[in-house]
Amino acid sequence: MADQVPRLFNHAPHCCDVKMDRRQTQSNSKGNIGRWYYTCVVGCRRMIFDDWEGIRDGNPLCRCRHLSRGQVERDDFYIFRCARGRCDFKENEKDVWL
Repeated sequence: MADQVPRLFNHAPHCCDVKMDRRQTQSNSKGNIGRWYYTCVVGCRRMIFDDWEGIRDGNPLCRCRHLSRGQVERDDFYIFRCARGRCDFKENEKDVWL
């Protein structure tokens, strides 16, 4: 188990007042195959990755003053989001580095 990716969460986070379900990506055009993530079981479609990918020194803090994760979104823009999904923080990379 020494090659296992470090997890971001010790316990399943909550969404819509229930624990989220942990799953592993099967395919993804952004190169995320095999990454573990949590998804809402109620149906709001919220998901949060359970690893440290994209979390770096220098990333902006989110609104809840926690870590942000840099990631590529559907529209191919690099953005920052709250890494733990505690707030709705979303910031475009170009806004941070100007």
